[in-house]
Amino acid sequence: AYAARDILPPLPAPPPPVATPGAAPVLGGGTPPAPGVEVAALEFLIGDTAACAQRLLADALSTWHPDDPPPPALTPAQDAVRLAAAGPGPEISARLAAGSGREARGLAQAVRAWELGGTAGLAVLEEEWTPEPEALARANDRLAAAWEDGETRPRLRAARNRWTVVGGDAQVRYGRDGRWWPYRKEGGQWVPAGPATDDPAGALAGLSAEG
Repeated sequence: AYAARDILPPLPAPPPPVATPGAAPVLGGGTPPAPGVEVAALEFLIGDTAACAQRLLADALSTWHPDDPPPPALTPAQDAVRLAAAGPGPEISARLAAGSGREARGLAQAVRAWELGGTAGLAVLEEEWTPEPEALARANDRLAAAWEDGETRPRLRAARNRWTVVGGDAQVRYGRDGRWWPYRKEGGQWVPAGPATDDPAGALAGLSAEG
């Protein structure tokens, strides 16, 4: 076929883009489902599959697709958070929480982290790690230089990749992506308080302004 390319007809045009995914079918008909099959959950998964297919098609038809590497596959726990972020309802959310090893409150916090930063935001919520010494030194230098002479600098307690205001409810976390993520203590737990920033002092200042 390659040698005969001059006599072969041209390739067909690519398929047109799909603006929106199709509506998920309603599973019914009077036949009771098999034991262990929850119809509402299955309908939700069908709708999510259609939405994913629409996004994949749009990406495949884009001009940047050949140069854009595919994203890493999500783990089951990460995918459960992605599904919960779509707002499937309390019963399906409870199944997602149980299936991913989380309680309802933990899943809600994970969804908040996902909405703010995807997999990177979720990792910052659930991982505690120790950055390289050079990164820690740069972060401390930036924090030290963030306040003008005469300004009151908050006292910070550093623990691995987290800086917490002593006696306060504000915290910034350093992510593996090199950005800083603001956190606030609510109900005795640290919860995501906003999107990431390149400036740790800026993230901390934003928390102070909200307080």
